[in-house]
Amino acid sequence: MNIQSNTVLITGASRGLGANFSKVLAHDGFKIIGVGRNLKNLKSVISSLPNPSLNHSFLKLDITNEAEVKKSLKDLNIYALINNAGIANTKLLHEETHSDLTKIIDTNLLGSINVSNALIPNMIKNKNGKIINIASTLGYRPLTFVGAYSATKAALIHITKSQSIELAKHNICVNALAPGYILTDINKKQLEGDAGILLKKKIPLKRFATVDELNVIISMLLNRRNTYMTGAVVAVDGGLSSGL
Repeated sequence: MNIQSNTVLITGASRGLGANFSKVLAHDGFKIIGVGRNLKNLKSVISSLPNPSLNHSFLKLDITNEAEVKKSLKDLNIYALINNAGIANTKLLHEETHSDLTKIIDTNLLGSINVSNALIPNMIKNKNGKIINIASTLGYRPLTFVGAYSATKAALIHITKSQSIELAKHNICVNALAPGYILTDINKKQLEGDAGILLKKKIPLKRFATVDELNVIISMLLNRRNTYMTGAVVAVDGGLSSGL
């Protein structure tokens, strides 16, 4: 196998789920390339990863810049990509400005496509690869005040299914992970406030998840023995998507 076949590139790796995915997969023996815009945080995350002998690395990159992404990533030869980078805001959909919508769509949807498109050609040459798109339960069961975010995640779910059909003949498996509400350093203050109390009532398990509860799922999705799973959307949401 190619020397780079053990490498996983993770966008949005400087904090939250991306930082945790980096830690879990480095522990599993994968070399990590962390991508993000906050260079200080990226350095901190990558330098603290287990198995440092794998020479984990980081790359400061704006994934919304198609030309920059293509130039920076076109020569990379990796085993797997995790499209994790994403942004959100809290507004009613009819109050979103064009600028608001552009930022969310450019990052959550077009940014993921930019990164995938830059890396897929080498995956095709290798006739091997995995792409994991980080969607959301809100991609198929939206709530108020997150309409724009939910729409991008719904689109990413369909991108996942389209990619899985188009890339199957090249032995490239594409799946999506759709988390529910996960407590991270980014949203902890909000979820532990009054809004969080109302949200918990909608979740059958009546609690939010910790980032550690995604560990077994991300490991399973990237496991080399997981060779027949593609086009799937795996919900980890405490049952939020199961009922009204």
